[in-house]
Amino acid sequence: MSCQVDRLGNALSLRGHEVVCHSFSPQPAGARYGVKTLVYPGGGKVRRKLVPAMAFARQDRRGYDILHYHGDDFLSPGSPRRVRTFYGSALEEARHARSLGRILYQSLFYVFELVSVLRNGTKIGISKTTCESIPFVGQFIPCGVPLDMYCPLGNKTDTPSILFLGDLGSRKRGAMLLDIFKNQILPHHPACRLTIVGPQAVEAPQVRSLGTIDEGQLVHEYRRSWVLCMPSSYEGFGVPAIEAMACGTAPVAVDNRGSKEVVQNEVNGLLATDTSLGAVLNRVLSDSALRQRLAAGGLQTVRNEYDIVSVARRYEHVYQSLTCGSRQ
Repeated sequence: MSCQVDRLGNALSLRGHEVVCHSFSPQPAGARYGVKTLVYPGGGKVRRKLVPAMAFARQDRRGYDILHYHGDDFLSPGSPRRVRTFYGSALEEARHARSLGRILYQSLFYVFELVSVLRNGTKIGISKTTCESIPFVGQFIPCGVPLDMYCPLGNKTDTPSILFLGDLGSRKRGAMLLDIFKNQILPHHPACRLTIVGPQAVEAPQVRSLGTIDEGQLVHEYRRSWVLCMPSSYEGFGVPAIEAMACGTAPVAVDNRGSKEVVQNEVNGLLATDTSLGAVLNRVLSDSALRQRLAAGGLQTVRNEYDIVSVARRYEHVYQSLTCGSRQ
């Protein structure tokens, strides 16, 4: 989410808008917008969720034409010029959680989302799935990708390669992919390399575990990989899919409501079931013509639908409809 805020802030700034982001994160390198950095509180998970909401509610809102919230706004007052973007649904996160603690945690956040959505203002979901999962979220504007940075460049790896982003035990289901890689991929493609970008270290044959990497390194991995694999049981949108497409890499995703909004089977990527994921990966790794066709389809998709400049224009239209050229 913070990455999407940064991209949108830069795109709006380049279009001549004055943007100030109130955030607990420091100003990113290269940010073209202003940042008011807040102090992030300590304490447990619930406290860390409540205190930021209180901090946002205390911010001085005078002098701004638009108040655009991207989370933790359930204590902030409503306004005709308030915009709230919902990045997926906590209820769906709870349904796909893999532990009781995570289920309860996300269920509490869903209550916060319901409070937010009842506030006066415009509600936007990043996907049709998000709009369907949260009441009264009627507008849909997708996430975007900066095509000047995310673009094909250089050659793919000499041997088959799969890229995965996420952790092992959550809805991202990295552990499932590891099992498929070991038992179904390596027997057919013994030289294949699985690269994992995520918080957990993994030691296994033909597996590279990179941990957390910066954006430049991530773009490099996208460009070099033959395929991106998204075995998630749920995606609110699937940002890695459009990032991979922009870099000329075909995504393979488990078919769920969020993923299939982005990945069009046989057009810009491939969709699979849990049981067919290994076979689908083997198919795309074995067929260079298929990979090239899907890569071309992916590039066309992101240029038509997910360029962050186009996404910024859509938000711009929302802002203009709320301000009507005046300022309070």
